Amino acid sequence: MELLISARDLKKNFGKVEALKGVSLDVAEGEKVVVIGPSGSGKSVLIRSINGLERPDSGELTVNGIDMMAKKVDTRKLASEVAMVFQDALAALNPTMTVGNQIIENLRHHTKLSKKEAKARAVELLRMVGIPQPESRVDQYPHEFSGGMRQRVMIAIAFACDPKLLIADEPTTALDVTIQAQIIDLIKALQKEKNASVILITHDLGVVANIADRVAVMYAGDIVE
Repeated sequence: MELLISARDLKKNFGKVEALKGVSLDVAEGEKVVVIGPSGSGKSVLIRSINGLERPDSGELTVNGIDMMAKKVDTRKLASEVAMVFQDALAALNPTMTVGNQIIENLRHHTKLSKKEAKARAVELLRMVGIPQPESRVDQYPHEFSGGMRQRVMIAIAFACDPKLLIADEPTTALDVTIQAQIIDLIKALQKEKNASVILITHDLGVVANIADRVAVMYAGDIVE
């Protein structure tokens, strides 16, 4: 199986705080890896390093062949291949834009689709993630959706450009248990259909049991198990 992510001995300090103390992690193509650990364990710093938002002080890190430690990283290529789903969909979505326009903007930035083609694809993506009546809901705003539906919109945006890697940061936080299970099942189904790799951050052991091929337990800036 080809490696999508290869991290070796990643270290990152913020002043005297050692956020990463030599983390090594491999993620294969099509693999689902769950990263768990308490607050302050380094989960977010590791994820921000993988998606290019943070630069480790030392170590080796490649994501789908892109050297993340290079002086210049092709951020446009990285953005089309690594997608994020955040825990707070309401904060992550733009309240002044319809959900359709937010999907269209992503599509047109990374593909050569016309505006009409992008809108048709946006409707298709909303249907794919289980939004009812997508033809009319594509023109609605985030506040007109429930929490679970907003998270589905985030997943539609994430999968719009067929990424190689989906990073889901606590994607079921603040959702009730039934909706949590639906969101995890949706991520699993789309991951299998698209053969994407998934890194999921959570503190919920029930989520771990439902989705993980492998689990990385982080504590005090390192993977301990």
